[in-house]
Amino acid sequence: MPATQEININKLGIIAGGGSLPAYLISVCKDKGIEPFIVGFDGQTNPDIMSGNTHIWAGLGSVGKVIKFFKSKDVSDLVLIGGVKRPSFTEIKPDLKAVKMLSKIGLRALGDNDLLCLLKSELEGEGFILRAIHDFCDDLLVTQGAIGCYNLEPEDRINIELGLKVSQAIGAMDIGQSVIVQNGMVIGVEAVEGTDELIKRCAPLLQSGRGGILVKTCKPQQDKALDMPTIGVQTVKNAYKAGLCGIALQADNVLVSDLKNVAKYADEYKMFVIGTSVFKQIKGK
Repeated sequence: MPATQEININKLGIIAGGGSLPAYLISVCKDKGIEPFIVGFDGQTNPDIMSGNTHIWAGLGSVGKVIKFFKSKDVSDLVLIGGVKRPSFTEIKPDLKAVKMLSKIGLRALGDNDLLCLLKSELEGEGFILRAIHDFCDDLLVTQGAIGCYNLEPEDRINIELGLKVSQAIGAMDIGQSVIVQNGMVIGVEAVEGTDELIKRCAPLLQSGRGGILVKTCKPQQDKALDMPTIGVQTVKNAYKAGLCGIALQADNVLVSDLKNVAKYADEYKMFVIGTSVFKQIKGK
């Protein structure tokens, strides 16, 4: 994939959830001479990333506080990165800005994509520019082909093709991004619990023989500046523990955190991790 065009900025606001990607982005910013300004969330964001950086802690409903912080620091470019465990509406405790934002759509059942797109619209309306993490770290995007030494067995192709179709279907309904398939059957689909919990839930449902496959794609309607699907070392460890034989990812649409160690553990476990183009490259490879 061609390198991302360089973005010439000296300040970047980072709205940081959990996981390792916020820390990686911060390190890349410092290498590029970009000063990070961080918003973290209690119980979600790793506090270690805040040390030595200009930051605030905020509640998930503190939209006005977040906007005020970035404007006070003259920050106009923002990245939303890292997983967030979605709370109930009563736990969000929205401030006045958040209430006004949510009133535009009412209290209907919202998927993550609805909420993120609404947040992006509000932030852009305040004059901010929403960037994707891969605008700064394009090495995170999985490319087509195998990560590590292992590749598909012939019987894996039909399962992956099914997984890709189902993953795109549930993504289009804003349900989830991942499915687990085995022996031509869907073992489980991701919902609010996330990929790692999906893997654990499906472990006792797997049949004997060739292990199941985790298939993860980007929702068809997904804004790629928001909530890109991600795997990391823990995903590989959980997949192995559950008895999966591999992981298939939509090329150029899924982030791989710590690619070197993902490959290392995949090889150690004799699992495949591959990037594939949806509905295309599977056949005849």
